[in-house]
Amino acid sequence: MRCTRRRIGTAVTVALMVAVCLSAGCGDRKPTPPNIVVVVLDTVRRDVAELSPSGVSFTPNVDRLASEGTTFTNAWATGPWTVPSHASMLTGLLPSSHGCTGYSTFLSDEHRTVAEHLAGGGYETVAFFSNPWLTDRMSGMLRGFDMRYVETGHDDTRVFNIVDQGGRETSENIAEWLDERSDDRPFLMFVNFLEPHLPYSPPEEIRREFLPDLPPRSIITTEWALEFNAGIHPPETADWERVIRLYLGDVATADAYLGGVLRELERHDLYDNTAIIVTSDHGENLGDNGYMDHQFGLFETLLAVPLVVKTPAQTEPAVRKDPAMVTDIFPTVLELAGLEVPPDLPYARSLLGEPIHDERPVIAEYSGAGTPLIEVLKTINPELDVSQMMLAGASVRVGHVRFTLTSDGSGNLQDFAKDPADRIDLARHGRAIGNNMVRLLPAVSQPSSEAEVDEEMRESLRSLGYVP
Repeated sequence: MRCTRRRIGTAVTVALMVAVCLSAGCGDRKPTPPNIVVVVLDTVRRDVAELSPSGVSFTPNVDRLASEGTTFTNAWATGPWTVPSHASMLTGLLPSSHGCTGYSTFLSDEHRTVAEHLAGGGYETVAFFSNPWLTDRMSGMLRGFDMRYVETGHDDTRVFNIVDQGGRETSENIAEWLDERSDDRPFLMFVNFLEPHLPYSPPEEIRREFLPDLPPRSIITTEWALEFNAGIHPPETADWERVIRLYLGDVATADAYLGGVLRELERHDLYDNTAIIVTSDHGENLGDNGYMDHQFGLFETLLAVPLVVKTPAQTEPAVRKDPAMVTDIFPTVLELAGLEVPPDLPYARSLLGEPIHDERPVIAEYSGAGTPLIEVLKTINPELDVSQMMLAGASVRVGHVRFTLTSDGSGNLQDFAKDPADRIDLARHGRAIGNNMVRLLPAVSQPSSEAEVDEEMRESLRSLGYVP
């Protein structure tokens, strides 16, 4: 009998609530927008799974998200280093439009960031990072985030050969912020984990799990990488397996910190109503193309990045092969928040839409290695020829064909369906293709570019079958 009265009481209460809600216009209310978390695993190549010598995954938490969300297997950065690529994520613009390059790293006030959009749309905005390029002092591109938690990490290489790049404290700050948060607004959280960046020095727990056979103090220092780029260490003298494995150990460290973010969201019952985007700002050369680190050109190893998007509405995992760019994160976040996407974004599209044709032009730009870096390399090796390192460039990829134009006026055409290391002779076989692709390129980023385009570079790509 008691149970029956409870049911009747509940039914009456629900009926009253519905009546009040309808009279107040509750039926017109929009659903609560989700929380949005964007995690950048700094310096992570898209092909890390292929680099693993044992076949063991160094990114189990990215894999977990991929099993619940959408994996974009054809995702690209707009530049090979932190500043231009992050600015593209946060504005939806190419480097030549947002202006954050090696010549000026500061984001102009004329470009409204994704955080400014969401803050104006009722979101709480917070950023956690340790990458110094993201600070107000260096770039100002995190404008619009109400709160910013910056960690500097510490370097104990002289004593322990261990480098903490700030990820541990960043994770602790995320947990503390979620514990103390009382705001009931949805939030946008931006996180950058810097660990895969040079030097490669995984913490002990990662070494035990993934690198148990390596000496416990093994490290790839930034100094060694600079000396390699300066020509001091011949490539054949390097232990590349060790270099790659220590890099992968740092990737695993960043992935473990990502796992901590996911667990904190679950602990606070936020995971199911949170959209999560995981990507990288660029890849890394590990002896590839004759370099270490991520400068000196628009190489595939630097532009191909991972990208996984998990939304609360998604019920089945998916894999998409259509081209995506980090610029797409900007309109995706706005759409998730229920905000209007600016119309003047020719190189950005929401990742929530239907897949598009495989021939979408993918653009990347580079302003050349900066003077400070070149001076360091010349100090190490005064005889070093830095002419190629300083070239600016822009590239466009359509399907499997990629054309790169550099500031010395030269063009480079590669067909990745064949051997990408084998450049196509533009004069004999590739002129028509190159001529058509150059019209898709914005201006080369370097203001002093002397690149010229002859009249033959105006034919249509469509006539060659590279676009529908």
